[in-house]
Amino acid sequence: MVGQLVRRGGSVLAALAVVVGGATMGAGVAGGAPGGGFGSSCSGLYEELCGEAFLDHGAKGNILLGYQGPAKAEVGSEVTYYPSFTARDGIPGLAVMSVTHHAPRGFEFVGAEVTSRPRFAADAKLDSTAVVDPVTGDVTVTAPAGGWAIPTSATDAGSLSGSLFVGLRYKVVESYLAGTTGVTFTGTDVPASEGWLATGATRVTSGIGGLGSSGN
Repeated sequence: MVGQLVRRGGSVLAALAVVVGGATMGAGVAGGAPGGGFGSSCSGLYEELCGEAFLDHGAKGNILLGYQGPAKAEVGSEVTYYPSFTARDGIPGLAVMSVTHHAPRGFEFVGAEVTSRPRFAADAKLDSTAVVDPVTGDVTVTAPAGGWAIPTSATDAGSLSGSLFVGLRYKVVESYLAGTTGVTFTGTDVPASEGWLATGATRVTSGIGGLGSSGN
């Protein structure tokens, strides 16, 4: 894992993954509504973490989406956005076929990496292909034939879902006042999305004297 957020400490991302996983695996996940939000999570134990990253979630079919990224960045830095996927109720046999990501204006795509994280086994890097839309700048990361399987593990208590992470790296080249960042995906029995399933905002500064503008 790379990017400004991770360079501040790998433990930050690990803790954020706990927040995202806890919310997406809960019974109250909104059915793909944008801006589902983690407002109540940004207090107490997670207050400091939420100052470093935004968190959101969504769902389509039986695939649950967590979305995290940097809440702030400086021009010239490299940052990473992390859509993550789990199976509702540990349902086996689900796969993600593609992920489409929209970064704030002024962000230049660097690369993508897909990681499978089972509950009781080592992480595995998965093959992928990334294409940048020349008009919108949106990045679509596509799996090989058959998709990326969401890992699940059988236990005495039933099936548990692991996670599938897509890391999208960008270099911040300019600062803009307006924009959006969001993510959507296709997968097993997932209906077509009518908009971003999860969204976020990144505040961008020039890195000179603390002056700059916000991008979201």
